[in-house]
Amino acid sequence: MNEFFRQAFDLSGQVALVTGGGSGLGFATAKCLACAGARVVITGRREDVLKKACQELGEGVSFHVFDVTDTEHAGKLIETIVKEHGSIDILVNNAGRHCKKAVEDITIQDFRDVMDVHLYGSFALSQAAIPYMKEKKRGSIIFISSMSALLGMTKVCVYGSAKSAMMGLTRCLAGDVSADGIRVNAIIPGFIDTPMFHQAVDSDIPRQNKILGHTPMNRYGKPEDIGWAAVYLSSNAAGFVNGTAITVDGGCAIGF
Repeated sequence: MNEFFRQAFDLSGQVALVTGGGSGLGFATAKCLACAGARVVITGRREDVLKKACQELGEGVSFHVFDVTDTEHAGKLIETIVKEHGSIDILVNNAGRHCKKAVEDITIQDFRDVMDVHLYGSFALSQAAIPYMKEKKRGSIIFISSMSALLGMTKVCVYGSAKSAMMGLTRCLAGDVSADGIRVNAIIPGFIDTPMFHQAVDSDIPRQNKILGHTPMNRYGKPEDIGWAAVYLSSNAAGFVNGTAITVDGGCAIGF
């Protein structure tokens, strides 16, 4: 039974790319994937953050400084990772950019900036990775979405629109590439204890109370809760899970 279980979740021999992997959900996801046996490459814009993350994560984790909005060079990044590690088997599109504004204050540039990260950047990397995954008839692409794609939340019109677009991309991309052995899924995190989350709510006590009041477990999630969901979606255990989303929210979506 132990060997049967190991084979279901073991990621040994697989190579994973986690964008925005230097902190928060990305760091935790990289940690969990590495614990499951994958070789992990993390990316981000700040070399010092990535170096520190790799030191903490230990052997088997490396980094490249890369801004996901640089879509013209997405192919070069994937090509480099394949040259260094032999393959690209798992892609976690995690990099994010928040925007919390009243509707009257939102600009079209706000939409462009957030979409550049969440939608265009994620698509460019996915598009670049797919040919290598097709070659091996195996791959897992994961998009990190948000509760704002499900709930009518205030002051996150831009962010929620981008995360909703990621959900559409998840479904349609799965329809395009599934026959080639590539699975595409999303994770919808609830309210997770990360720097980005605190940036959004630390100065808004009523919002914090509202969040906890709608979360039956009455607490915030841990970053590793998302990381383990990514391990599952990347593993053989999720071999027939495709084109869908796993909500990891402590029950917030059904809370009253």
